[in-house]
Amino acid sequence: MILSNLRKTGISYFTITDICDLFHISNNYASQMAYQLKMEKKIEEIEKGKYTLPEGSEYPFLIASRTVQPSYISFKTALSVYRTKKVPDTKIYYVATPKRKRPIAFKKYNFKYITLKPYKFFGFCQLNINGNEVTMAEPEKAIVDCLEETEYGPDLIKLRYILKDFLSFISIKKLIKYAIRCHNKSLLARLGYLLETIEIEAPIKGKDLPKDYVKFNPAGDRQGKWIARWNIIDNL
Repeated sequence: MILSNLRKTGISYFTITDICDLFHISNNYASQMAYQLKMEKKIEEIEKGKYTLPEGSEYPFLIASRTVQPSYISFKTALSVYRTKKVPDTKIYYVATPKRKRPIAFKKYNFKYITLKPYKFFGFCQLNINGNEVTMAEPEKAIVDCLEETEYGPDLIKLRYILKDFLSFISIKKLIKYAIRCHNKSLLARLGYLLETIEIEAPIKGKDLPKDYVKFNPAGDRQGKWIARWNIIDNL
C-alpha cells in the first residue's frame, strides 16, 4: 500500500519523515515498513533514513539536491548543465551547502558536498530536469563558485572558454556583483583577469583587489606572468 501510494504521488526520493507525514503513521512503524521494503528490494536506501524508488535511483540530480537541505548543485556539475542543456555524463555531482556533510557513494554516483559560509549561500534557482525540480546555481554563481573553490571546477583554461560561451545568456554585472558579495579579493582578481582575457571590461575597483600578488591557479607554482592591473600571477 505504501509503495503504490508513493508511486501515485510521483515521489521518487523520500525520507522516514515523509512516510510519516504522507500516511499519518508513527516514526517507528514507518521505519519498519521502509526496512521491509528495502529487504524486498522494492526501495533503495541512499543513506540512513533516505530512500528512493528503483526507478528514481537513475535521477542523480534529484538525489544530489535532496540529501542535504538547504543546498544547490554548483561548480562543474552546474556548468555542464548550462553548457549542454542536458544531464551530464559524470559520476561526481558537486553540491554547495552551508552545512557540513560527508560524501555519499550510491550505485555508480558520488556526491560531493562543499561547505559554504552562510553569507556565500545565494544565487540559485529551480530547474526542471527530467521532470524533477532541482535547486541549481545560477550560471553566474556557478562561475563564481568555481573561481573561489577552483578544485571543484574545470581547469581555468577550460573555464575561460566556458565563460566566453556563456556571454550570450549571462549578466556580467550580476557576475561581478555576486563575486563582490563573497568578500574574497583573490576571487575578484581571478574574475577580473579572466574577463580581461576574453576582452570584457570588468569594473572592479582597486580597493576590492588583493594588496599582494595572488596566483591565478591556487594549486600552481608562484611563477608566470605578473599582471599589475589585477595583482595576479598568471601561472597557467
